[in-house]
Amino acid sequence: MHKYLNTFGLSAIALAFATAPALASAQDQAMPAPPPAAAPGTDTAPADAASMPAMNGTAAPTTTEAPAPMPTTAPLPAPTADQMASMEAWPQDQQAAYDMWAPETQNYFWSLSQDRQDIFWRLTDDDKAALTRLTEAQRESAWFQIKTKLEQMGA
Repeated sequence: MHKYLNTFGLSAIALAFATAPALASAQDQAMPAPPPAAAPGTDTAPADAASMPAMNGTAAPTTTEAPAPMPTTAPLPAPTADQMASMEAWPQDQQAAYDMWAPETQNYFWSLSQDRQDIFWRLTDDDKAALTRLTEAQRESAWFQIKTKLEQMGA
């Protein structure tokens, strides 16, 4: 029964990680502009030129916007000598798992304290990636939730 509770607790943590980025991005998105109001004395709102149908066989005017450029990120720093020594001491399966992580996740791992690194290994790869994408305030909240769950499970 104890193992079942551990699995259930870690599943709850995974669910929190999976939904946190979606909730955070939903809060960050700007509200769409309201449709234009109808003119007094009419029951329809004015339409913009791009949404008006073509008349007399002419094509409707189109607007073209250049796509936004993709943001470029600076390459992440290579592991230090101390970090390389730590990695070499890991079991082979742990080294392979680390190599599969995205560079951002690897970089975030090294920013953690030793106790958080130990807990980080217990998370699923999806949870690790989700935690990496959170803002600093969201990360601290997530770590608080993780530690609370682990304390409740007695792990």
